[in-house]
Amino acid sequence: MSSLEKRLSAFRQLPLKAQLTMINATKANAVLAQNQEYLASLEQIHEECLQKATLEAQKAYEKAKIHLSS
Repeated sequence: MSSLEKRLSAFRQLPLKAQLTMINATKANAVLAQNQEYLASLEQIHEECLQKATLEAQKAYEKAKIHLSS
């Protein structure tokens, strides 16, 4: 398993809010933001995890997302 695959696998295990925080931090980092393929992979995994989450987890995530954006 490559280093990238290991990082993406570990990312998949994070809670939804932590995934969102990591995506936002990656976008804010001048060096990491240049790697569009990596960023797209993070966003795809995040979307998959969000779709598989329970309704309760999705509601908690949406609430946290509102607080993060304000």
